[in-house]
Amino acid sequence: MVKDKRLTMEPADKARITLANWFEAGVGQQIFATEQALHDELLEDSVGYHLLQISAQVKRLYDRSPIPNKRRVAELAGLTPDLIASPRQMPVLEDQIDVVLLHHLLEFVHRPQSLLTEAARVVMPQGVLIITGFNPLSLWGLRGFASRGREGFPFNGKFLAASKLMDWLNVLNFKIDRVLYAEFGLPMFLPWVRPPDFGLGLGRRYNLPFGGVFVIVARKYIGPLTPSPSGRQRRFLRFSGLSLPDRVPDGLTPSPKLTIDQQRLSL
Repeated sequence: MVKDKRLTMEPADKARITLANWFEAGVGQQIFATEQALHDELLEDSVGYHLLQISAQVKRLYDRSPIPNKRRVAELAGLTPDLIASPRQMPVLEDQIDVVLLHHLLEFVHRPQSLLTEAARVVMPQGVLIITGFNPLSLWGLRGFASRGREGFPFNGKFLAASKLMDWLNVLNFKIDRVLYAEFGLPMFLPWVRPPDFGLGLGRRYNLPFGGVFVIVARKYIGPLTPSPSGRQRRFLRFSGLSLPDRVPDGLTPSPKLTIDQQRLSL
């Protein structure tokens, strides 16, 4: 009997579900609270029409953003995204999104450079790409190296240095606006210790590059710089003709193939 491949969950999919669960409790919950505070700070003055979050967890990082059209994309229906699609091949035309949030996926995919290229593709000129990752040059990275992948999430991921990601971004015509570091404490949950405020301490005050988490803010520059459309020139998010992945769990079926003529949606 032939198995239905759409209902077979790949190891990488199980990893993303496990990572999503990790963010729901203990030290994962503490880490997410820190990252949420950082994103609140970065996004409260964001401008544009469309924001896209690409993440391995279900919580929204963009609630403070005034951008009107905000959506989450994920390959697994179990992560309850607004758009079910492969982050490596999103059905969105290039240069469409004002702000893209790429949150803790690059460490847990086989081809991180390919994923970064796809995320960069949909960012419009002068748009912003915000990448959140675990820092290998930290106590978190040291614990992951010492365990050699034997521990669970997130220490079994392949942490990428911020410097490497910045090199990749430069090749993709992005300029680095800033890099923020946070979580300078021990990589473990201590219930009797109050979680530190992300803005306190010498590490955060001087933005030392040894925090367990980094956030890279990069802006896309391609061709001549032109002013963003005025508020009267409303932009519609245009979809490409790419179909959604064949493998969709939980018994869901992919949406029909979308073309520009068939869909002009204001999300």
